[in-house]
Amino acid sequence: MSDAARLTKLAFSGKSAGTPYTNFNLSTAEIHSISNQLESDMVDNAYAAIVSYAEAMLGITRGSSSWSIIRLYYSAFYCLKAMMFSQSIVPFNSGGGEMLFDLSNNKFYKGGTSSHVLNWKSLRSTSLKNCWCFSQDSQEAYALLRTFREDANYIHAFEDPNLHNCLVTKNSTLSKRFRAYRDDNHFLYTYLQDHLAIAYPTKLIFEVDLEIAKRNCQLDLERAQHAQKIWNFQDRCPVAS
Repeated sequence: MSDAARLTKLAFSGKSAGTPYTNFNLSTAEIHSISNQLESDMVDNAYAAIVSYAEAMLGITRGSSSWSIIRLYYSAFYCLKAMMFSQSIVPFNSGGGEMLFDLSNNKFYKGGTSSHVLNWKSLRSTSLKNCWCFSQDSQEAYALLRTFREDANYIHAFEDPNLHNCLVTKNSTLSKRFRAYRDDNHFLYTYLQDHLAIAYPTKLIFEVDLEIAKRNCQLDLERAQHAQKIWNFQDRCPVAS
């Protein structure tokens, strides 16, 4: 659990049993305490996202399909969490279920059925409503990528050395695909089923990279060096540089 989530859960536990969560507000001091953790939690999730992504890309070059799909999913998952923290939205487990807290308006919202099954309606009721990462298209891409991950984990097991169809490079190299997805400003590939397993987390990674740059944040030296070491492309490693 992130520090912001831990503090929010603690503050939320002060709600009396008869008070609806929609009528419960935190004190200025509590909001300030949570706010102080947002930047570090965003960076922590960004680091988890870039490591997961880099390991997935390395796996693909070595013919690993199953673990690469799983890591690509987790890269997207951590990116979305980083984007929530960047916009002062804190996902947390209240003990009675998943919740969201929007520091900008001091309001609580129902979260998803788990930390991985998001309540997109609630997310789009917050300041995230204008971010493409939480659009209907993004919701559908995330759900499909999660299905790919669950297939690898629980249903079809590990089918390596056969690559998942959406990981096959066909007539282009992985590096070329990476650049096409990174530079896909019109979202031509991002949401397509045959591309989204790589295209969607690629776009998310660079969106997180932009948010980190806006705040002049950076990884600590050890993390940055590790991310760059496992980065599989000659192009700049996002988040870590």
